[in-house]
Amino acid sequence: MLGPLFPSAIDNRFRGQWAGYWLLTPVLLLKLGIAFGSLLTPANANRADAIDLSSFSAAALRDQTTSTALLGLLHLAIGLMGVLAMIRYRAMVPLIFLWLIAEFLGRRVVLAAYPIDRTAGPSSGSILNLVLITLMILGLALSLWPRREAVNTAG
Repeated sequence: MLGPLFPSAIDNRFRGQWAGYWLLTPVLLLKLGIAFGSLLTPANANRADAIDLSSFSAAALRDQTTSTALLGLLHLAIGLMGVLAMIRYRAMVPLIFLWLIAEFLGRRVVLAAYPIDRTAGPSSGSILNLVLITLMILGLALSLWPRREAVNTAG
């Protein structure tokens, strides 16, 4: 089980199901979209998370905008690492999925420890996060499931 997650050689051979490899594409597109949205229009990105900015002072609004832009930069770095894995280091695809899931769950833990007041009702961000985590779990499972020809050549 740990072999596909931590391969001895990080090469361009993807050993899992190709559907798992290709599921990384929409995940990364969504991640990069979130990144650019957070970097270019951080105040609008806060609306996707149902954060009511109307009660913020000017200083608090500036700090929240800066924090959102910095989070966008983090999403951009993670997304670009995933793109690099897809193009050049395909053996890392299962690890990228694990990394994305760990980052997602880590954000949930932080938000539970430090809750943010949000507006009532579901937000576009929560719906997008549900889609993302579903794609990431499915992609991880498929990328860990060896292809028939990969099993035959390994033995």
